[in-house]
Amino acid sequence: MKIKLDTKKIYLAMAEKGTTVTEIAKAGGVSQQAVSNALNGNRVGRVKVVPAICKALGLSAKDIVIIED
Repeated sequence: MKIKLDTKKIYLAMAEKGTTVTEIAKAGGVSQQAVSNALNGNRVGRVKVVPAICKALGLSAKDIVIIED
């Protein structure tokens, strides 16, 4: 099972809200690098990254997480 993020939805929500990666990191208490890595598809990283993105953008994990078999 592989977990990845729907970056199109995330970047669209970021643009609509005028939110930056730095602001997402601060809101979620994670590093900017962790958020950047997740958005670049390098790795989702720690479990805290997804909730940080959701909190900052008002999305649910169901909105942004893609689970592939």
